[in-house]
Amino acid sequence: MEKNTFYQVESGDFFVDADMLNHLNILHGGVLVKHCDSTIGLLANRYTHSRVLTVAIKEFNFAKPAHVGDHISFSVTLLKTSRHTMTFHVEVRRQTYDSDPVAIGNGIFIFIAVNADLKPIPVPAYTVQDPEQQAFIKQIREEFAV
Repeated sequence: MEKNTFYQVESGDFFVDADMLNHLNILHGGVLVKHCDSTIGLLANRYTHSRVLTVAIKEFNFAKPAHVGDHISFSVTLLKTSRHTMTFHVEVRRQTYDSDPVAIGNGIFIFIAVNADLKPIPVPAYTVQDPEQQAFIKQIREEFAV
């Protein structure tokens, strides 16, 4: 069976710096979403081999805070495609030097493939053959109603 290179892709990471904090001294949500958007955008670009733009952040859930020094990483899965768009799920994790990774957020991002004039172009159809991956994707799609 062919390996699905768009399933739970560990991609993008950063360490929380003091200039990324909000007034409560935790990672600012906007900074986190920006990093999610950039990480997923690179994967969307790899899938389409074209320019991509964020169409929507359908949902984003902040579950736990992150602090200075925490290592933030992303697990991204392509859930589905349509004629011009790709829908992705992201799970965000935090890890300190003495802890295992902990999920701190998740969300659904939708990207559109575009040409040089920023006009929509077709996206290749996406199919998943592995039953375990199909079950995970089905569960996420039901959870987020996508």
